[in-house]
Amino acid sequence: MTQSVKEIWGIACPKCGDCLRIDVSANIWVRLSPDGSDPYEARNQDHEWSADSPAFCGTCGHYGTVTTFGKAGGRS
Repeated sequence: MTQSVKEIWGIACPKCGDCLRIDVSANIWVRLSPDGSDPYEARNQDHEWSADSPAFCGTCGHYGTVTTFGKAGGRS
């Protein structure tokens, strides 16, 4: 049985309750090139986000932080 984002990350939209279209702003490493940037070419492909990172619900358009989405998902 496949677990949902809400079950794995404890995150859901506080406005509509959706957990399938949550975007989180993360810091990532990218390789710069004359054509732009590529995260897949970077030597270090780590990324990180925190409780204070911005979060967005792609279903209803609600913005908040990971903390507010976590509270809606059942995290204290």
